Amino acid sequence: MKRLLVIPARIGSKRIRNKNIKNFNGQPIISYSLKLAQESKLFNKIHISTDSKKIKKIVEDYNLEVEFLRPKNISGDYVPVISVLKYVYNYYKKKNFIFDEIWSLSACSPLLKKNDLINASVLLKKNNNKIVIPVTEYATPIEWAFKIEKNNFLKPIKKYAYKIRSQDITKKFHDVGYFVGIPIKFFSEKKIKFDQNYIGYEIEKNRAIDIDNLSDWKLAEAMYKII
Repeated sequence: MKRLLVIPARIGSKRIRNKNIKNFNGQPIISYSLKLAQESKLFNKIHISTDSKKIKKIVEDYNLEVEFLRPKNISGDYVPVISVLKYVYNYYKKKNFIFDEIWSLSACSPLLKKNDLINASVLLKKNNNKIVIPVTEYATPIEWAFKIEKNNFLKPIKKYAYKIRSQDITKKFHDVGYFVGIPIKFFSEKKIKFDQNYIGYEIEKNRAIDIDNLSDWKLAEAMYKII
């Protein structure tokens, strides 16, 4: 089984400045993903997709080569990860590198463990017609959700949801965003139908922190010290 891993790490983060290389408990946060990828021994090729020479230098300090920088046309705020994966895949395809799976790993996933990647790879191997993503259970039933309207009035998303007991509600899960593993056959399709092909690898809630702002960052740092 040959696997290509892509770690997207552009420089232009808006909510947290220099997010992908910001100091996290003493080290650049991307270093945790770099070491995790290497220690898993799952990947035949690890490529860090960055548009930054500064990030390239940090990556190379961890004994990983950045063979090429990401072009500007796929480095914007609204470029989906799949576009980056396809670009890297096509680059190596032209060089006759053949892979069975293409993976993406977030540069900001310090709470992810080596065994998460290994176990997810086993799950994907057993279900090679699916796309594996990490999921975690919602902390509270989403049926109880409100939306805030004018003057901070709350309107239930679902009418009379307050009458439903939590034990009577089917568990719901959401994508954690740490990684994705995609069998190579999907890259021959014009448009990958993600929603029809997911399989979930479950991660505990206390390790499922999407680091979007400084509050998330501080919480992740605190959790890292105790798990």
